Amino acid sequence: MEIEDEGIATSTFEGFCVVTLRGEWDVATRERLRNALLSVGSERDVLVDLRQASFFDSTALAELIALYKRLNAAGRRLEALVGDSNMRRLLQLTSLDALLGVSPERARYLAAQLPETVWPSSS
Repeated sequence: MEIEDEGIATSTFEGFCVVTLRGEWDVATRERLRNALLSVGSERDVLVDLRQASFFDSTALAELIALYKRLNAAGRRLEALVGDSNMRRLLQLTSLDALLGVSPERARYLAAQLPETVWPSSS
């Protein structure tokens, strides 16, 4: 696992590139998010773990949509794992849950099997 910065970590899991996000994602953090999502490329499927994301505004959501489009054009897929976070409601309200969401069975599997991100402590 590689911690990109205080709120972004990347790893691999079952052939997926996993991008774990925590904290708030909005217009102020858009460039960080864009750069992180561009860095994963489009050579493999991507799982974005949003269970620790506390806030996502429309600019951050637009970055996820851009990643979806890049991956889709390359014949790859994007999945978003939201758990019980408020991100589930956001994806439902925007009808993106059908594009990015995972089935309840897959979500349970990922929640049980995906290694937990260990963030460095803030000092």
